[in-house]
Amino acid sequence: MFKILVLTLIFVIISLIEVPGLVKQKKIREVIVFFVFLIVSYILNLLYLLNIQITPTNKIIQSLLKPIEKFWGQ
Repeated sequence: MFKILVLTLIFVIISLIEVPGLVKQKKIREVIVFFVFLIVSYILNLLYLLNIQITPTNKIIQSLLKPIEKFWGQ
C-alpha cells in the first residue's frame, strides 16, 4: 500500500510541476496529451507494483505500427 501512495505522490508532483506552465502558455492540446501519457504510465506502473502481468508494451506498439508499415510498403 505504501508503494502505491508513493507512486501516486510522484505522479501528482510531476503534474504540479508541468501543468501550470502549460496552462499559462495556453497550450491546452499539450496539457491533454500530457495527461493521456501520464495516465497510461501511471496505470502501467500501478499494474507493475501489483504484480499483474500485462502484455509487453512493445508487442502492443508493434501491432499498432504493422498497418502503417504495410501502407508505406516496408
